[in-house]
Amino acid sequence: MSNNIGARISVCLLTYNHVEVIESTLRSILDQTITGYEVIVSDDCSTDGTWERILELAAEDVRLKPVRTPHNMGMPGNSNFAVARSDRPYIALLHHDDIYRKDLLEKWAGVLDRNSDAAFVFNPYGVFESDFIYEELMPGECLDGTWLLKRYLFARLGCAVRGTAMIRREAWGQVGGMREQFGLLADVDLWMRLAMRWSVGYVSEPVITVRHQRPGYYPDIYSGSAFSWRRQRFLYEIHASNRLDYLDLNTLLGRLQWWGFRLKLSFETTKWLVYAVVRKRPEMITSSHESVTQYDLWPLHILRGVLQRTFLSRLDLPK
Repeated sequence: MSNNIGARISVCLLTYNHVEVIESTLRSILDQTITGYEVIVSDDCSTDGTWERILELAAEDVRLKPVRTPHNMGMPGNSNFAVARSDRPYIALLHHDDIYRKDLLEKWAGVLDRNSDAAFVFNPYGVFESDFIYEELMPGECLDGTWLLKRYLFARLGCAVRGTAMIRREAWGQVGGMREQFGLLADVDLWMRLAMRWSVGYVSEPVITVRHQRPGYYPDIYSGSAFSWRRQRFLYEIHASNRLDYLDLNTLLGRLQWWGFRLKLSFETTKWLVYAVVRKRPEMITSSHESVTQYDLWPLHILRGVLQRTFLSRLDLPK
């Protein structure tokens, strides 16, 4: 690997209201095995002292470049904002509450250096104070993008790639960065669009440890354990949008695959509606309109409407 690899890396750390852990996260980023990289710390208008702590740490270490969004933009908006303030060919997109192994940047950049067609590189993830590892079996360090797309990204509503990865700037620019209309799941959409056009790099070691330490005032949609119709709608629309780009609807196979997806989407929503009835969760029924998409099949529209009218009547709530 070239000795000046660090000079090609812009770390873009996205921060928002995590004052309790931001210092330990930054320390792990600054303590890497390579040198010369820049660290852009992009704060999304924190209100809990995170921004002030970032400024204190930046005064101690000139490698930190703190910037702040003009207003709260959410994860995808903050990502686009941060990346626009860097100009190096490798973008390490990181989050404020993870811990990064000392060789993370070296490992990631090495994969991109060795595989010029790889648009981004990801890895398994450890869990803080646990032996559990989020890991998928991958066949090597350079994956065929369409294979990853069909085998993992399209096949599941869950995503094998978390929000942290090193992305080749040229590829980021060609797809236009993150699409902000997809909210906190815009990264899932980004991985799909990149995998559709390029290969994907993989480091087979858990070089990132995630910490599930959300402040109590964070919205439920940010909790992986809390069900959210809004989150489901984002996923449905991301999958639909990218399938429409990928499938050839002028062929019989393409049309069958598209209608198979729409059936899967409607079945998934139906499953959660049945769960709400069985578990007696009326709030899930009454808020299920938040999951409506233009891709729902008509039986789902009827089922959702019947259940909503039934539960609203029982609860004596306004329709």
